[in-house]
Amino acid sequence: MKRILVIGEHSYIGKAFWDYMKKHMPEVEVILTGAKNGEWEKIDMQQYDAALHAAAVVHQKEKPQMKKLYHEVNAVLPYSVAKKAKKCGVGHFVFLSTMAVYGEDVAMIGKDAPIRPVTMYAKSKWKAERGLRKLADDDFRVTILRPPMVYGRGCPGNYPRLSGLAVRLSVFPKVRNKRSMIYIENLCECIRQELTCAQRNENCRTVCPQDAEYVNTTELVKEIRKAHGKRTWEIPFLEKPILWAANKNGTLKKVFGNCCYDKDEENKKFQTAGFCEAVKRTEQ
Repeated sequence: MKRILVIGEHSYIGKAFWDYMKKHMPEVEVILTGAKNGEWEKIDMQQYDAALHAAAVVHQKEKPQMKKLYHEVNAVLPYSVAKKAKKCGVGHFVFLSTMAVYGEDVAMIGKDAPIRPVTMYAKSKWKAERGLRKLADDDFRVTILRPPMVYGRGCPGNYPRLSGLAVRLSVFPKVRNKRSMIYIENLCECIRQELTCAQRNENCRTVCPQDAEYVNTTELVKEIRKAHGKRTWEIPFLEKPILWAANKNGTLKKVFGNCCYDKDEENKKFQTAGFCEAVKRTEQ
């Protein structure tokens, strides 16, 4: 493995992977390029051994008029990039999909869990997955990654909102929920291994990466506050009413509901930081 092309210069994960590889595997040249205005089309892909597609429309409030945008950027674009990559002899294509393809009302996701995307984002990612599978063969391997919530320093999405709330709350309800999350460096190491390790038997492989430990929202809030030198007082006896309310309210469900992947031995291979250390690094 000599050269890797990353499509998504404005992608949090794409940029993080570029930085991670410079630090941990400098002998591999990683080129970061954009997807807007056809920038990727100007790249001579014959120079690359593998490609990571990280460009996407994400973390936006969905509106009906955005359906075409999601379709073009999240479904059509990755297929077009992969098609060119295959034609140019790129041997491996890694696509960043999402846990959201499984839907919003599933507590535990196993290997045979049904695909039930609800949002425009999830539906467009699932459409891209189906297109990419058709391109996979012995000479063009495709890896589809379906990460859960990604967190790390400077991350977008729900984590910074929770973090901002946590530092202001000295008391928090004790709820024993379980959620899959993945620290950005753990995800980058997973991608590195997928791209640089020995070839696998599958032409098309789906990976659901997560941290080694499930995340409990109460413990997450406590660790965030701890990283800021703050103590947290837990409120007992509120778990049942909160979980009941979470079943009725989408926002509460995202915070206190259960949503996790089955644990997989393979996940142990790319753990660069445990939960407490990962939160500490994120909050620095």
